Amino acid sequence: AQVPSGWLSQRYGPRAMMTLYLFGWSVFGVFIALAQDFWTLFAARFLLGLSQAGAYPTAALLIKRWVPDRRRGLASGVVSFGGRAGGAVANVLTGFLIVAFVPLSTPATVTPADIMNPDYFVIPPGKAGARDWGIRSLIEKTENPIALHPVLHAVRLQLATLQSEQPDSHVANDPAVIASAINRVIQDPHAFDDLDWSAVNLPLDGKAISDKPATERTQAESERLNRLIIEKAFPGEIRQLHVGGWRPTLMLYGLLGILVGCIFWVVARDWPRRHPWANADEVAFIEAGQSQASQTAGTNAIPWRELIASRNQWLFSASNFFANIGWVFLITLMPRFLSERFAVPVEQRGLMTTIPLLVATFGLLAGGWYTDRLSRTLGLRLGRSIPMGAFKFPCAAVMAISTFLPDPWTVTVALAVMSLCQDFGLPAVWAFAQDTGGKQAATVLGWGNMWGNFGAGLGPSLVGGIAVSWGWDAALYTGAFAFVMCGITGMMTNAAEPLFRNDEAQP
Repeated sequence: AQVPSGWLSQRYGPRAMMTLYLFGWSVFGVFIALAQDFWTLFAARFLLGLSQAGAYPTAALLIKRWVPDRRRGLASGVVSFGGRAGGAVANVLTGFLIVAFVPLSTPATVTPADIMNPDYFVIPPGKAGARDWGIRSLIEKTENPIALHPVLHAVRLQLATLQSEQPDSHVANDPAVIASAINRVIQDPHAFDDLDWSAVNLPLDGKAISDKPATERTQAESERLNRLIIEKAFPGEIRQLHVGGWRPTLMLYGLLGILVGCIFWVVARDWPRRHPWANADEVAFIEAGQSQASQTAGTNAIPWRELIASRNQWLFSASNFFANIGWVFLITLMPRFLSERFAVPVEQRGLMTTIPLLVATFGLLAGGWYTDRLSRTLGLRLGRSIPMGAFKFPCAAVMAISTFLPDPWTVTVALAVMSLCQDFGLPAVWAFAQDTGGKQAATVLGWGNMWGNFGAGLGPSLVGGIAVSWGWDAALYTGAFAFVMCGITGMMTNAAEPLFRNDEAQP
Protein backbone atom coordinates (compact mmCIF):
# COMPACT_ATOMS: atom_id res chain seq x y z
CA ALA A 1 0.00 0.00 0.00
CA GLN A 2 3.02 2.34 0.05
CA VAL A 3 2.70 3.51 -3.57
CA PRO A 4 -1.08 4.04 -3.69
CA SER A 5 -1.12 5.71 -0.27
CA GLY A 6 1.61 8.10 -1.38
CA TRP A 7 -0.35 8.89 -4.55
CA LEU A 8 -3.52 9.50 -2.53
CA SER A 9 -1.65 12.06 -0.42
CA GLN A 10 -0.50 13.86 -3.55
CA ARG A 11 -3.99 13.70 -5.05
CA TYR A 12 -6.06 14.73 -2.03
CA GLY A 13 -3.49 16.52 0.10
CA PRO A 14 -1.17 15.32 2.87
CA ARG A 15 -3.19 16.99 5.64
CA ALA A 16 -6.39 15.08 4.91
CA MET A 17 -4.69 11.78 4.11
CA MET A 18 -2.27 11.76 7.05
CA THR A 19 -5.19 12.48 9.37
CA LEU A 20 -7.13 9.64 7.74
CA TYR A 21 -4.14 7.29 8.04
CA LEU A 22 -3.69 8.24 11.72
CA PHE A 23 -7.36 7.62 12.43
CA GLY A 24 -7.26 4.39 10.43
CA TRP A 25 -4.38 2.67 12.19
CA SER A 26 -5.58 3.95 15.58
CA VAL A 27 -9.13 2.65 15.10
CA PHE A 28 -7.88 -0.68 13.77
CA GLY A 29 -5.52 -0.84 16.76
CA VAL A 30 -8.62 -0.61 18.96
CA PHE A 31 -10.20 -3.39 16.88
CA ILE A 32 -7.14 -5.53 17.62
CA ALA A 33 -7.73 -4.95 21.32
CA LEU A 34 -11.36 -6.00 20.92
CA ALA A 35 -10.72 -9.05 18.71
CA GLN A 36 -12.07 -12.33 20.09
CA ASP A 37 -11.00 -14.71 17.32
CA PHE A 38 -8.12 -15.22 14.91
CA TRP A 39 -9.74 -13.91 11.75
CA THR A 40 -10.93 -10.70 13.39
CA LEU A 41 -7.43 -10.19 14.70
CA PHE A 42 -5.96 -10.94 11.27
CA ALA A 43 -8.31 -8.52 9.52
CA ALA A 44 -7.60 -5.75 12.04
CA ARG A 45 -3.85 -6.25 11.70
CA PHE A 46 -4.13 -6.26 7.91
CA LEU A 47 -6.13 -3.02 7.85
CA LEU A 48 -3.80 -1.43 10.39
CA GLY A 49 -0.88 -2.20 8.06
CA LEU A 50 -2.71 -0.67 5.09
CA SER A 51 -3.30 2.50 7.11
CA GLN A 52 0.25 2.77 8.39
CA ALA A 53 1.73 2.40 4.91
CA GLY A 54 0.97 6.03 4.10
CA ALA A 55 2.78 7.58 7.06
CA TYR A 56 6.30 8.02 5.70
CA PRO A 57 5.38 8.76 2.08
CA THR A 58 2.98 11.47 3.28
CA ALA A 59 5.58 12.87 5.67
CA ALA A 60 8.03 13.06 2.75
CA LEU A 61 5.51 15.07 0.74
CA LEU A 62 4.94 17.48 3.62
CA ILE A 63 8.70 18.01 3.97
CA LYS A 64 9.03 18.68 0.24
CA ARG A 65 6.30 21.32 0.42
CA TRP A 66 7.29 22.91 3.73
CA VAL A 67 11.10 22.86 3.80
CA PRO A 68 13.60 24.65 1.53
CA ASP A 69 15.46 22.23 -0.73
CA ARG A 70 18.80 22.75 1.04
CA ARG A 71 17.34 21.60 4.39
CA ARG A 72 15.18 18.64 3.36
CA GLY A 73 17.80 16.05 4.40
CA LEU A 74 17.90 17.33 7.98
CA ALA A 75 14.10 17.62 8.11
CA SER A 76 13.82 14.02 6.90
CA GLY A 77 16.30 12.96 9.58
CA VAL A 78 14.16 14.60 12.25
CA VAL A 79 11.06 12.68 11.10
CA SER A 80 12.99 9.39 10.97
CA PHE A 81 14.43 10.17 14.41
CA GLY A 82 10.88 10.46 15.73
CA GLY A 83 10.02 7.06 14.29
CA ARG A 84 13.08 5.35 15.78
CA ALA A 85 12.72 7.08 19.16
CA GLY A 86 9.01 6.24 19.29
CA GLY A 87 9.76 2.61 18.62
CA ALA A 88 12.35 2.51 21.41
CA VAL A 89 10.03 4.24 23.88
CA ALA A 90 7.14 1.96 22.93
CA ASN A 91 9.20 -1.15 23.74
CA VAL A 92 9.67 0.09 27.29
CA LEU A 93 6.27 1.71 27.73
CA THR A 94 4.31 -1.27 26.43
CA GLY A 95 5.88 -3.64 28.92
CA PHE A 96 5.17 -1.21 31.75
CA LEU A 97 1.54 -0.68 30.71
CA ILE A 98 0.81 -4.40 30.25
CA VAL A 99 1.92 -4.99 33.85
CA ALA A 100 0.13 -1.88 35.17
CA PHE A 101 -3.18 -2.92 33.58
CA VAL A 102 -3.23 -6.15 35.63
CA PRO A 103 -3.78 -4.80 39.18
CA LEU A 104 -3.03 -6.72 42.34
CA SER A 105 -6.75 -7.32 42.79
CA THR A 106 -6.68 -9.63 39.74
CA PRO A 107 -6.88 -13.25 40.99
CA ALA A 108 -3.51 -14.97 40.68
CA THR A 109 -4.87 -18.51 40.67
CA VAL A 110 -5.05 -20.39 37.39
CA THR A 111 -8.10 -21.85 35.67
CA PRO A 112 -8.21 -25.01 33.52
CA ALA A 113 -8.27 -22.72 30.45
CA ASP A 114 -4.89 -21.31 31.55
CA ILE A 115 -3.20 -24.69 31.09
CA MET A 116 -1.80 -24.39 27.57
CA ASN A 117 -0.30 -27.87 27.25
CA PRO A 118 -1.80 -30.42 29.67
CA ASP A 119 0.35 -33.29 28.34
CA TYR A 120 3.48 -31.50 29.51
CA PHE A 121 2.41 -31.95 33.14
CA VAL A 122 1.95 -35.72 32.91
CA ILE A 123 4.46 -37.40 35.23
CA PRO A 124 5.75 -40.61 33.57
CA PRO A 125 5.00 -43.82 35.49
CA GLY A 126 7.64 -44.50 38.08
CA LYS A 127 9.05 -40.99 37.71
CA ALA A 128 6.96 -39.18 40.31
CA GLY A 129 9.95 -38.67 42.54
CA ALA A 130 12.51 -38.15 39.81
CA ARG A 131 14.56 -35.00 40.16
CA ASP A 132 14.78 -34.47 36.40
CA TRP A 133 11.03 -34.13 35.74
CA GLY A 134 10.56 -31.06 33.53
CA ILE A 135 14.21 -30.05 33.82
CA ARG A 136 15.06 -30.63 30.15
CA SER A 137 12.27 -28.36 28.92
CA LEU A 138 13.15 -25.78 31.56
CA ILE A 139 16.78 -25.66 30.47
CA GLU A 140 15.74 -25.23 26.85
CA LYS A 141 13.21 -22.47 27.49
CA THR A 142 14.31 -20.28 30.40
CA GLU A 143 17.32 -18.19 31.33
CA ASN A 144 18.11 -19.54 34.84
CA PRO A 145 16.95 -23.17 35.23
CA ILE A 146 18.94 -23.99 38.37
CA ALA A 147 17.30 -21.23 40.41
CA LEU A 148 13.85 -22.54 39.40
CA HIS A 149 14.35 -26.20 40.38
CA PRO A 150 12.51 -25.67 43.71
CA VAL A 151 9.48 -24.42 41.78
CA LEU A 152 9.43 -27.54 39.63
CA HIS A 153 9.77 -29.69 42.73
CA ALA A 154 6.84 -27.99 44.55
CA VAL A 155 4.48 -28.32 41.58
CA ARG A 156 5.60 -31.90 40.93
CA LEU A 157 4.78 -32.94 44.49
CA GLN A 158 1.29 -31.46 44.33
CA LEU A 159 0.62 -33.06 40.94
CA ALA A 160 1.83 -36.45 42.18
CA THR A 161 -0.39 -36.15 45.24
CA LEU A 162 -3.53 -35.29 43.29
CA GLN A 163 -2.91 -37.83 40.56
CA SER A 164 -2.28 -40.57 43.11
CA GLU A 165 -5.56 -39.71 44.85
CA GLN A 166 -7.39 -40.06 41.49
CA PRO A 167 -5.60 -42.87 39.62
CA ASP A 168 -7.89 -42.82 36.57
CA SER A 169 -5.83 -42.58 33.39
CA HIS A 170 -7.66 -39.52 32.13
CA VAL A 171 -6.78 -37.58 35.27
CA ALA A 172 -3.07 -37.40 34.35
CA ASN A 173 -3.60 -34.67 31.75
CA ASP A 174 -6.85 -33.21 33.07
CA PRO A 175 -6.47 -29.40 33.02
CA ALA A 176 -8.72 -29.09 36.08
CA VAL A 177 -6.48 -31.39 38.12
CA ILE A 178 -3.34 -29.62 36.91
CA ALA A 179 -4.82 -26.21 37.74
CA SER A 180 -5.82 -27.44 41.21
CA ALA A 181 -2.29 -28.66 41.91
CA ILE A 182 -0.73 -25.39 40.76
CA ASN A 183 -3.21 -23.37 42.81
CA ARG A 184 -2.20 -25.24 45.96
CA VAL A 185 1.30 -23.96 45.42
CA ILE A 186 0.17 -20.45 44.50
CA GLN A 187 -1.93 -20.14 47.66
CA ASP A 188 0.86 -21.31 49.99
CA PRO A 189 2.68 -18.13 51.19
CA HIS A 190 5.64 -20.24 52.34
CA ALA A 191 6.01 -22.35 49.19
CA PHE A 192 9.20 -20.62 48.11
CA ASP A 193 10.65 -19.16 51.29
CA ASP A 194 14.12 -20.46 50.40
CA LEU A 195 14.08 -19.35 46.77
CA ASP A 196 16.76 -16.91 45.61
CA TRP A 197 14.44 -14.33 44.03
CA SER A 198 17.34 -12.17 42.85
CA ALA A 199 18.45 -14.95 40.51
CA VAL A 200 15.21 -14.80 38.51
CA ASN A 201 14.24 -12.10 36.03
CA LEU A 202 10.76 -11.11 37.24
CA PRO A 203 8.49 -8.41 35.78
CA LEU A 204 8.19 -5.07 37.58
CA ASP A 205 5.34 -6.04 39.89
CA GLY A 206 7.08 -9.29 40.85
CA LYS A 207 10.33 -7.49 41.63
CA ALA A 208 8.52 -4.99 43.85
CA ILE A 209 6.89 -7.80 45.85
CA SER A 210 10.02 -9.96 46.09
CA ASP A 211 11.93 -6.99 47.54
CA LYS A 212 9.61 -7.03 50.53
CA PRO A 213 10.35 -9.31 53.49
CA ALA A 214 8.13 -12.39 53.31
CA THR A 215 6.47 -11.46 56.62
CA GLU A 216 5.29 -8.12 55.20
CA ARG A 217 3.60 -9.49 52.07
CA THR A 218 -0.16 -9.69 51.90
CA GLN A 219 -1.82 -12.90 50.77
CA ALA A 220 -2.63 -11.30 47.41
CA GLU A 221 1.00 -10.24 46.98
CA SER A 222 2.24 -13.70 47.91
CA GLU A 223 -0.10 -15.34 45.41
CA ARG A 224 0.91 -12.88 42.65
CA LEU A 225 4.59 -13.61 43.31
CA ASN A 226 4.07 -17.38 43.34
CA ARG A 227 2.09 -17.23 40.09
CA LEU A 228 4.80 -15.23 38.35
CA ILE A 229 7.58 -17.58 39.45
CA ILE A 230 5.58 -20.63 38.37
CA GLU A 231 5.11 -19.03 34.94
CA LYS A 232 8.90 -18.68 34.79
CA ALA A 233 9.36 -22.34 35.63
CA PHE A 234 6.83 -23.46 33.00
CA PRO A 235 7.37 -21.01 30.10
CA GLY A 236 4.72 -21.43 27.43
CA GLU A 237 2.82 -24.07 29.41
CA ILE A 238 0.69 -21.71 31.54
CA ARG A 239 -1.09 -18.64 30.23
CA GLN A 240 0.69 -15.62 31.62
CA LEU A 241 -1.12 -13.51 34.18
CA HIS A 242 -0.12 -10.31 32.38
CA VAL A 243 -1.73 -11.42 29.13
CA GLY A 244 -4.80 -9.57 30.39
CA GLY A 245 -2.93 -6.29 30.04
CA TRP A 246 -2.40 -6.25 26.29
CA ARG A 247 -5.97 -5.37 25.36
CA PRO A 248 -6.24 -2.18 27.46
CA THR A 249 -2.71 -1.22 26.37
CA LEU A 250 -3.64 -1.36 22.69
CA MET A 251 -6.91 0.39 23.46
CA LEU A 252 -4.98 3.23 25.09
CA TYR A 253 -2.59 3.50 22.14
CA GLY A 254 -5.54 3.57 19.74
CA LEU A 255 -7.30 6.34 21.63
CA LEU A 256 -4.08 8.36 21.88
CA GLY A 257 -3.58 7.90 18.13
CA ILE A 258 -7.03 9.34 17.45
CA LEU A 259 -6.13 12.31 19.65
CA VAL A 260 -2.89 12.83 17.71
CA GLY A 261 -4.90 12.69 14.48
CA CYS A 262 -7.13 15.48 15.74
CA ILE A 263 -4.11 17.58 16.73
CA PHE A 264 -2.50 16.98 13.34
CA TRP A 265 -5.65 18.13 11.54
CA VAL A 266 -5.67 21.36 13.56
CA VAL A 267 -1.96 22.09 13.17
CA ALA A 268 -1.06 20.90 9.65
CA ARG A 269 -1.78 22.42 6.25
CA ASP A 270 -0.93 21.18 2.76
CA TRP A 271 1.09 24.28 1.84
CA PRO A 272 2.77 27.06 3.89
CA ARG A 273 0.79 29.76 2.11
CA ARG A 274 -2.47 28.14 3.26
CA HIS A 275 -1.54 28.10 6.95
CA PRO A 276 -3.15 30.84 9.05
CA TRP A 277 -0.20 30.78 11.48
CA ALA A 278 2.48 31.28 8.78
CA ASN A 279 3.23 34.97 8.13
CA ALA A 280 4.22 36.36 4.76
CA ASP A 281 7.95 36.41 5.55
CA GLU A 282 7.94 32.74 6.53
CA VAL A 283 6.08 31.72 3.40
CA ALA A 284 8.42 33.80 1.23
CA PHE A 285 11.50 32.29 2.91
CA ILE A 286 10.27 28.71 2.34
CA GLU A 287 9.16 29.21 -1.26
CA ALA A 288 12.31 31.11 -2.21
CA GLY A 289 14.34 28.06 -1.21
CA GLN A 290 12.31 25.60 -3.27
CA SER A 291 12.42 24.60 -6.92
CA GLN A 292 8.94 25.46 -8.09
CA ALA A 293 9.41 23.37 -11.25
CA SER A 294 10.13 20.35 -9.03
CA GLN A 295 6.95 21.02 -7.05
CA THR A 296 4.76 20.78 -10.17
CA ALA A 297 6.57 18.28 -12.44
CA GLY A 298 4.78 15.00 -13.00
CA THR A 299 1.49 13.38 -13.82
CA ASN A 300 -1.55 13.33 -11.55
CA ALA A 301 -1.89 9.55 -11.99
CA ILE A 302 0.24 6.93 -10.26
CA PRO A 303 3.42 7.04 -12.39
CA TRP A 304 3.81 3.29 -12.88
CA ARG A 305 5.26 3.67 -16.37
CA GLU A 306 7.89 6.19 -15.30
CA LEU A 307 8.87 4.20 -12.21
CA ILE A 308 9.22 0.92 -14.08
CA ALA A 309 11.15 2.51 -16.96
CA SER A 310 13.60 4.42 -14.74
CA ARG A 311 16.99 2.77 -14.16
CA ASN A 312 17.62 5.39 -11.47
CA GLN A 313 14.51 4.38 -9.50
CA TRP A 314 15.35 0.67 -9.79
CA LEU A 315 18.79 1.38 -8.33
CA PHE A 316 17.08 3.34 -5.55
CA SER A 317 14.72 0.42 -4.88
CA ALA A 318 17.54 -2.14 -4.95
CA SER A 319 19.51 -0.08 -2.45
CA ASN A 320 16.53 -0.07 -0.07
CA PHE A 321 15.95 -3.79 -0.61
CA PHE A 322 19.54 -4.83 0.20
CA ALA A 323 19.85 -2.36 3.11
CA ASN A 324 16.92 -3.91 4.93
CA ILE A 325 18.11 -7.48 4.39
CA GLY A 326 21.22 -6.54 6.37
CA TRP A 327 19.66 -4.14 8.87
CA VAL A 328 16.71 -6.32 9.88
CA PHE A 329 19.19 -8.68 11.58
CA LEU A 330 19.23 -6.22 14.49
CA ILE A 331 15.52 -6.39 15.26
CA THR A 332 14.79 -10.04 14.43
CA LEU A 333 17.84 -12.30 14.70
CA MET A 334 20.29 -10.54 17.03
CA PRO A 335 18.63 -11.86 20.26
CA ARG A 336 18.80 -15.43 18.95
CA PHE A 337 22.40 -14.93 17.79
CA LEU A 338 23.45 -13.68 21.24
CA SER A 339 21.72 -16.60 22.90
CA GLU A 340 23.11 -19.33 20.66
CA ARG A 341 26.62 -17.94 20.13
CA PHE A 342 27.32 -16.56 23.62
CA ALA A 343 24.50 -17.93 25.89
CA VAL A 344 23.53 -14.37 26.91
CA PRO A 345 20.65 -14.25 29.48
CA VAL A 346 17.35 -12.90 28.24
CA GLU A 347 17.34 -9.61 30.15
CA GLN A 348 20.89 -8.84 28.99
CA ARG A 349 19.90 -9.68 25.41
CA GLY A 350 17.16 -7.07 25.62
CA LEU A 351 19.67 -4.40 26.61
CA MET A 352 22.20 -5.45 23.99
CA THR A 353 19.65 -5.38 21.16
CA THR A 354 18.38 -1.95 22.23
CA ILE A 355 21.80 -0.26 22.26
CA PRO A 356 22.42 -0.37 18.46
CA LEU A 357 18.96 1.07 17.77
CA LEU A 358 19.43 3.92 20.26
CA VAL A 359 22.89 4.75 18.93
CA ALA A 360 21.49 4.82 15.38
CA THR A 361 19.00 7.59 16.20
CA PHE A 362 21.86 10.09 16.45
CA GLY A 363 23.03 8.98 13.01
CA LEU A 364 19.71 10.12 11.59
CA LEU A 365 20.19 13.71 12.72
CA ALA A 366 23.88 13.81 11.77
CA GLY A 367 23.16 12.13 8.42
CA GLY A 368 20.44 14.66 7.62
CA TRP A 369 22.79 17.57 8.25
CA TYR A 370 25.61 15.86 6.32
CA THR A 371 23.63 15.07 3.16
CA ASP A 372 22.40 18.67 2.96
CA ARG A 373 25.91 20.07 3.42
CA LEU A 374 27.42 17.62 0.93
CA SER A 375 24.73 18.41 -1.63
CA ARG A 376 25.56 22.12 -1.43
CA THR A 377 29.29 21.52 -1.91
CA LEU A 378 29.43 18.51 -4.29
CA GLY A 379 25.99 18.62 -5.92
CA LEU A 380 22.92 16.46 -5.55
CA ARG A 381 24.34 13.32 -7.10
CA LEU A 382 27.23 12.83 -4.67
CA GLY A 383 25.41 14.62 -1.85
CA ARG A 384 22.80 11.84 -1.77
CA SER A 385 24.71 8.85 -3.15
CA ILE A 386 27.65 9.03 -0.71
CA PRO A 387 25.49 8.79 2.45
CA MET A 388 23.18 6.25 0.76
CA GLY A 389 25.93 4.11 -0.72
CA ALA A 390 29.43 4.70 0.63
CA PHE A 391 28.40 4.43 4.28
CA LYS A 392 27.06 0.92 3.65
CA PHE A 393 30.55 -0.47 3.08
CA PRO A 394 31.51 0.06 6.75
CA CYS A 395 28.26 -1.76 7.61
CA ALA A 396 29.42 -4.72 5.52
CA ALA A 397 32.88 -4.69 7.11
CA VAL A 398 31.46 -4.63 10.64
CA MET A 399 29.11 -7.56 10.01
CA ALA A 400 31.95 -9.60 8.52
CA ILE A 401 34.33 -8.73 11.37
CA SER A 402 31.66 -9.69 13.94
CA THR A 403 32.29 -13.35 13.10
CA PHE A 404 35.73 -13.05 14.75
CA LEU A 405 34.77 -11.08 17.87
CA PRO A 406 35.20 -12.99 21.13
CA ASP A 407 32.41 -11.77 23.41
CA PRO A 408 28.84 -10.41 23.19
CA TRP A 409 29.61 -6.86 24.33
CA THR A 410 32.24 -6.42 21.64
CA VAL A 411 29.73 -7.69 19.08
CA THR A 412 27.11 -5.28 20.44
CA VAL A 413 29.48 -2.32 20.04
CA ALA A 414 30.34 -3.44 16.51
CA LEU A 415 26.69 -3.79 15.53
CA ALA A 416 25.98 -0.36 17.06
CA VAL A 417 28.56 1.07 14.63
CA MET A 418 26.85 -0.81 11.81
CA SER A 419 23.43 0.55 12.82
CA LEU A 420 24.83 4.08 13.09
CA CYS A 421 26.28 3.94 9.56
CA GLN A 422 23.06 2.43 8.19
CA ASP A 423 20.82 5.13 9.63
CA PHE A 424 23.33 7.87 8.74
CA GLY A 425 22.28 7.36 5.12
CA LEU A 426 18.53 7.18 5.72
CA PRO A 427 17.79 10.94 5.43
CA ALA A 428 19.48 10.86 2.00
CA VAL A 429 17.01 8.13 0.98
CA TRP A 430 14.09 10.41 1.80
CA ALA A 431 15.78 13.38 0.16
CA PHE A 432 16.44 11.35 -3.01
CA ALA A 433 12.70 10.72 -3.37
CA GLN A 434 11.98 14.41 -2.82
CA ASP A 435 14.71 15.46 -5.27
CA THR A 436 13.61 13.15 -8.07
CA GLY A 437 9.89 12.66 -7.54
CA GLY A 438 8.48 16.02 -8.57
CA LYS A 439 5.04 16.45 -7.12
CA GLN A 440 4.89 12.65 -6.81
CA ALA A 441 7.59 12.61 -4.11
CA ALA A 442 5.31 10.63 -1.79
CA THR A 443 4.72 8.00 -4.45
CA VAL A 444 8.45 7.72 -5.20
CA LEU A 445 9.33 7.26 -1.52
CA GLY A 446 6.51 4.74 -1.27
CA TRP A 447 8.00 2.85 -4.24
CA GLY A 448 11.41 2.67 -2.59
CA ASN A 449 9.92 1.80 0.80
CA MET A 450 7.89 -0.99 -0.79
CA TRP A 451 11.03 -2.70 -2.04
CA GLY A 452 12.71 -2.01 1.27
CA ASN A 453 9.86 -3.75 3.06
CA PHE A 454 10.21 -6.72 0.73
CA GLY A 455 13.84 -6.92 1.87
CA ALA A 456 12.82 -6.63 5.51
CA GLY A 457 10.28 -9.41 5.01
CA LEU A 458 12.74 -11.69 3.25
CA GLY A 459 15.71 -10.96 5.50
CA PRO A 460 14.77 -12.95 8.64
CA SER A 461 13.84 -16.06 6.65
CA LEU A 462 16.89 -15.86 4.38
CA VAL A 463 19.52 -14.96 6.96
CA GLY A 464 17.89 -17.06 9.68
CA GLY A 465 17.65 -20.06 7.36
CA ILE A 466 21.33 -19.72 6.47
CA ALA A 467 22.15 -19.60 10.19
CA VAL A 468 20.31 -22.89 10.72
CA SER A 469 21.91 -24.62 7.73
CA TRP A 470 25.46 -23.23 7.73
CA GLY A 471 25.92 -21.41 11.03
CA TRP A 472 26.00 -17.83 12.26
CA ASP A 473 29.23 -16.95 10.46
CA ALA A 474 27.55 -17.65 7.11
CA ALA A 475 24.51 -15.62 8.20
CA LEU A 476 26.65 -12.60 9.09
CA TYR A 477 28.55 -12.88 5.81
CA THR A 478 25.17 -12.88 4.01
CA GLY A 479 24.23 -9.64 5.78
CA ALA A 480 27.64 -8.19 4.85
CA PHE A 481 27.09 -9.13 1.20
CA ALA A 482 23.68 -7.44 1.25
CA PHE A 483 25.28 -4.23 2.52
CA VAL A 484 27.94 -4.41 -0.21
CA MET A 485 25.17 -4.65 -2.82
CA CYS A 486 23.35 -1.78 -1.11
CA GLY A 487 26.51 0.29 -1.24
CA ILE A 488 27.08 -0.39 -4.95
CA THR A 489 23.50 0.37 -5.99
CA GLY A 490 23.33 3.39 -3.70
CA MET A 491 26.48 4.91 -5.19
CA MET A 492 25.02 4.46 -8.68
CA THR A 493 21.87 6.50 -7.94
CA ASN A 494 21.61 10.07 -9.23
CA ALA A 495 19.40 12.47 -7.27
CA ALA A 496 20.00 15.12 -9.95
CA GLU A 497 18.08 13.00 -12.48
CA PRO A 498 14.36 13.80 -12.06
CA LEU A 499 11.71 11.20 -12.73
CA PHE A 500 9.70 13.76 -14.77
CA ARG A 501 10.89 16.36 -17.19
CA ASN A 502 9.83 19.91 -16.40
CA ASP A 503 7.77 20.06 -19.58
CA GLU A 504 5.63 17.29 -18.14
CA ALA A 505 4.41 19.60 -15.39
CA GLN A 506 0.69 19.75 -14.90
CA PRO A 507 -1.22 22.31 -12.80
